[in-house]
Amino acid sequence: MARVNRMQSGTQNPAKYFFQWKSDHQKFCYYDKEKKENVFVDLPFKFLALSRYITVKGWNQKKEHALISNEVKSIDDVLVVNAYKDGSKSEVVRGKWNEIKEKMEVEKGKFTQSVYVMLPNGEVANIQLNGASLSTWFEFQNNQTDRFFDNWVLVNGYKDGKSGTVEYTYPVFEWGTSLDTESQLRAENADAKIEEYEESYFGKSEEPKENYRERSEVDKHEMNQNKPPVPPSEVDAELAMHDAVANGDDDLPF
Repeated sequence: MARVNRMQSGTQNPAKYFFQWKSDHQKFCYYDKEKKENVFVDLPFKFLALSRYITVKGWNQKKEHALISNEVKSIDDVLVVNAYKDGSKSEVVRGKWNEIKEKMEVEKGKFTQSVYVMLPNGEVANIQLNGASLSTWFEFQNNQTDRFFDNWVLVNGYKDGKSGTVEYTYPVFEWGTSLDTESQLRAENADAKIEEYEESYFGKSEEPKENYRERSEVDKHEMNQNKPPVPPSEVDAELAMHDAVANGDDDLPF
């Protein structure tokens, strides 16, 4: 099966791990459902970016509920944001990001890019990026999307940021080497999984023009835990989002 550059065309696939940047640990981590704990991954962190989507993720401390939306291909597609608490679900808002971003600012829902990747061993994973991590990711990929097809991405370190009295960290993305023959074969297998999952995710939507299902595999991962997501101790994502709005940065979709 021929591979295509899905970082440009935008499709998605299932993932075994779901990574997030943890500012206070300066590392990526994923949640181990069996051990019921976060597993931190030492740097360098290496991956092949396969596909990217838009979603909303967050935690409302005051209301003590998680905010999770569907994943969509474009900022012009409809996002359906639900609140999850104690096993129940209620819709908070639906609409294009520009239509719901003010409400999400109040509700603590963050604009998030959901990036599907292949790890060096061929496993498919997902990286959730928002706030400062998303800003530096946007800068990294600017005018270079053609390189995603053949080049590894590396995170060898991080940078410190500060907003007022609050300090935070964010990952630094770099280009690695090109894929060897074995990695190309693994990438083809990962691509096939993406194609199969895309058909399942978007093909069965009851409202195909809005390009969403009620839940993605990322949603299932987060909500199948026996408790709601732990409120993040770091605040870099939210601060960076507010800073982007305050500075009038029209290049960012915040």
